[in-house]
Amino acid sequence: MTSLITNNSAMTALVTLKSISRELDNVSNRVSTGQRVAAASDNAAYWSIATTVRTDNASLGAVKDALGLGSSAVDTAYNGLSSVITDLQNIRAKLQSAMTPGVDRAKIQTEISAIQSKMKAIADSSNSSGQNWLSVDSSATNTNYQAIQKIVAGFSRGTKGDIAFSTVDVDVNSIKLYDTNINGATAVATSARIVGSTALASTAAFRPGTANAGKADFSGTNEVSLSLTLVDGATSTANIVINKVTMQSAVNDLTKVTTDDLVAVINNQIADSFGAGKIVASLDSAGRVTFQSVGVGPGISLALASTSSLNGNTLVDVGFGVPIPTPPGPARLSALSQYSDVNLLASGIFVGVHDNFSDVYISITPYDYYNLSPQTSVGPSAINGNDMAALITKGLASTGISHSSASFIGGKIVISTFEVGSSASVWVDADVSQLGFIAGQSANGTAATAGTAIPHVSSGTASAISLRKGILDTIDGATSMSIATIDISQLSGIAGDKVMANLISQIDKAISSVTDIGTKLGANKTQIEGQKNFVATLIKVNDRAIGVLVDADIEEESTKLKALQTQQQLAMQALSIANSSSQNLLSLFR
Repeated sequence: MTSLITNNSAMTALVTLKSISRELDNVSNRVSTGQRVAAASDNAAYWSIATTVRTDNASLGAVKDALGLGSSAVDTAYNGLSSVITDLQNIRAKLQSAMTPGVDRAKIQTEISAIQSKMKAIADSSNSSGQNWLSVDSSATNTNYQAIQKIVAGFSRGTKGDIAFSTVDVDVNSIKLYDTNINGATAVATSARIVGSTALASTAAFRPGTANAGKADFSGTNEVSLSLTLVDGATSTANIVINKVTMQSAVNDLTKVTTDDLVAVINNQIADSFGAGKIVASLDSAGRVTFQSVGVGPGISLALASTSSLNGNTLVDVGFGVPIPTPPGPARLSALSQYSDVNLLASGIFVGVHDNFSDVYISITPYDYYNLSPQTSVGPSAINGNDMAALITKGLASTGISHSSASFIGGKIVISTFEVGSSASVWVDADVSQLGFIAGQSANGTAATAGTAIPHVSSGTASAISLRKGILDTIDGATSMSIATIDISQLSGIAGDKVMANLISQIDKAISSVTDIGTKLGANKTQIEGQKNFVATLIKVNDRAIGVLVDADIEEESTKLKALQTQQQLAMQALSIANSSSQNLLSLFR
């Protein structure tokens, strides 16, 4: 039926045309912007994730810039130190020359003074981005001075959305060559820190020298058991247990647990027991397990000790020792006084020895001595301790029922049982005073113990004022001069030669110190460069992740656009045809 009021065909064509136009607008927008998710309305989840990653990338970009500035500062300080090392070597050579008899030390001092001025100028000019680590002012009034320079090295976002930055720390206090602070430097408060005795990878648990070196096997009975105590106003203690059960949810292969895996599990247990931000476990530069409190100051302390396994597992040492169990011991009865040679010719000795199995009395006579072999005494008139112990043991054995023997230890007669454990006992009576005992004297055996390990304890320190200045302007006690103020022009005679020798030693120490600092700065530079490369790679990875989430496939969208344009043209033609049907109806009335 055809209606004059409602054109159903036109309405259908119009709806189709509008739908195609909307989709065409969407596709055109994707093609023009290059994004399939440009707003939250496009895909709320993807837009949210992409926005967060973009924010992280912006932070990583700032981290990369900070690393660049830090690298520049490290390079500047390193170059300055390298030049100073050469100057120190030249000063040492000048001092060595000044030891030659007849040399004019005043003229050599002129050369030394020129080198001293050069070193000061180098240190003063070693400035990068407003930072100078070689020539500083550590006085309390200089708020710009930081004893520890923290170079932002990384950015991370936790599972709860919390943000954390990692840093590369440079100890300026140990690098500085000159310090204008006349009152000395402020030593910062320190944390409590306990360090293992050996590198974790070198412990037996990590199988050094084998095909699996550096990887521990926790698939069996191996276990690390530590008791950790933190005092920070309150006292908290927790047991850190690393074994098959606690490791299985943290690593993929229990037979190949890495050192990093172990430290990660320790940190998880620390966080569960003490809460976040209290104690951090890590590996130091030597690869040793380190426990360090986050808090600083004298009110902070850590205590750590290995404990026995509650499950009967095999304890492994990760650098802090393991408890050594002691077996049960016999009843051991030692004389109260030192033994004196006994004259058996004057009178024999009648001794009673009682243990858990027998009550035995024996007589010791000159005849017994003659039948003793070997003999170490001069004769029966002066029986020494070794022979007396042998005579007692022989007499007890001859009874066939005694479970005890005698020995001579530390100048005393000692009677011990064969039985071990806390139930073992022995006591003596009769004529035992000549042997150093008293009648009725007794002793009991000892039970087996699980053993205890030596505890490791560390406390934080308070901030304090140190009289130490820079490496080159700290006065040496042996010479009463700093390297910056060396003056040999007035040194003469034997006393002068002694001071000269001390100055050479002082220069050698300074060269060693500056060399060590250069090594540390070189390590810092390597760390910073590695972190820069990692951050740059991470930014690219994040960019790719954003692209996967929100970027449009231009080839696909272009194809869709062409198809939709064709559909739009067809829809317009359909609408035109639908509208023309009404005109055809009107012709019937003409």
